[in-house]
Amino acid sequence: MSSTLLEKARGALEEIEALESLAVETMSGKVSGAKASMERDGVLSNVVDGMAKSAEALTLLYADRDGAYREEVGRMRGVGVFTNFYGALKETREYYARFARNAAFGAAAGGARSAVEAAKTVETQFSGEEMWGKYLDLGRLHRQFCNVPGAPGGIALEYVAYLRMLASVPFGEHLAIAEGGDAAVSAKRRSHGGYGRYVREMDDYLADFWKRTQPLVDLEPLLKPALDAFHVAWDASRTDALEGDELDLGPYGAAAELEALGLDRLKRALAARGLKVGGDAKARAARLFAVKGLAPEDVDPKLRQGRKRARDGDGAAGPDRTSKKYAVALGEARVRCLLSQHLETVLDATLRRAERKLTRTTDEIRQELRDEEFGVETAAVEEEEEEDEEQAIDAPIYNPKNLPLGWDGRPIPYWLYKLHGLDVSYVCEICGNQTYWGRRAFDQHFNEWRHSHGMRCLRIPNTKHFHGVVKMDDAVALWEQLQEKQDAEAFKPERDEEYEDSDGNVLNRATYEDLARQGLL
Repeated sequence: MSSTLLEKARGALEEIEALESLAVETMSGKVSGAKASMERDGVLSNVVDGMAKSAEALTLLYADRDGAYREEVGRMRGVGVFTNFYGALKETREYYARFARNAAFGAAAGGARSAVEAAKTVETQFSGEEMWGKYLDLGRLHRQFCNVPGAPGGIALEYVAYLRMLASVPFGEHLAIAEGGDAAVSAKRRSHGGYGRYVREMDDYLADFWKRTQPLVDLEPLLKPALDAFHVAWDASRTDALEGDELDLGPYGAAAELEALGLDRLKRALAARGLKVGGDAKARAARLFAVKGLAPEDVDPKLRQGRKRARDGDGAAGPDRTSKKYAVALGEARVRCLLSQHLETVLDATLRRAERKLTRTTDEIRQELRDEEFGVETAAVEEEEEEDEEQAIDAPIYNPKNLPLGWDGRPIPYWLYKLHGLDVSYVCEICGNQTYWGRRAFDQHFNEWRHSHGMRCLRIPNTKHFHGVVKMDDAVALWEQLQEKQDAEAFKPERDEEYEDSDGNVLNRATYEDLARQGLL
């Protein structure tokens, strides 16, 4: 009885109407707390998915590819309408007589009810740090970043400093800053597969976080403008690099003349033409000279790169979008767009929360978690906010000692100000005479980007020897002393090599040669 096409169309329309009523009921209700807000968004996402599914089924029925729906409607309108009606009525009565009334009612009305119950079921999962989508949980990715392989030792970077770096520095430049401006170590870590996994997992986490917190908004159309600009820049850089590496073979009359260019230049010239790059200088020069005057299609296939190396980006004749470098750069572009545009407010909230937790007690942290998850009394909160706004508008904040403001916009207690040493200022000349209040901020700034940039401008590595040095002259003098000490401790053959004469006397090299020239040995 319920398997007719008209009954199926009626059931689909009933489901759509029930889901519309659920959406109106959900949006008209007032929510309090991050948990209730995420549950509401999850219900609305399920409503949209359920309505789309029912509409798709209804569209297939209306398409009527086999003509069955048109035939059934024709029987209801054509000759013998009453006969068809009473036949359907008889079938319905026999159906209800055969099955229990409740079961029959459940079968008839269960479609819309089950769709509504399914829409109310929200299975979105959030970790404790995410607080139902209010904050990011980047603890695992922070540990992964600090342990990116490729160089001896890890990266000493606290979680709060890591969040500050994400919020202030474009993603992709973090390794260079974390390594203190050491470009060689940064490039070594960046080329390792561990860094590629870190970028890929960061992209996956942020995309999944967006899907869980914004279920009604598709992410890919938002990323398309930034990715299009990245592809244009990538293709241009690859084309310029290949054109710059090509070598004009006209002035060279023999392969031996090409050997003087060196292994590295020959490798780049071979890669620009899509040829194999292995072998010594003689083999590379012979391979490159063999294609002199030949069109690309006339080159012997045995001289061309294999597929695997071409995929890795060595010798690709044109912009390569299959190499590992491209995958890492694409992931960095996606993460950079997400953090700087679409998740910027969430990242700033995560940073502020991490900074607050450094000065909170355990009880205060637990109370804050309860307030954020379930919400506080709305009336009391609104009253306090109105009073605070009136006080802020009517009278200035009384702060004669110029104390820093806390999370509530009021000056922190003076004893806490003195305890953290915030009354003591430190000026760093290397950072451009930047002032840091408190010993903690002063010690942390030596690992931050501003100080690393200043040391890089002085052409001095930002190592632990320079911790506490804030004057440029002192840093230059200390760097010269370190170089002199390194030169003094270096091995010198005329001083450190030992020689033994025929009598068994041990002499250094300079003394031994002087005695030998005088014939005294």
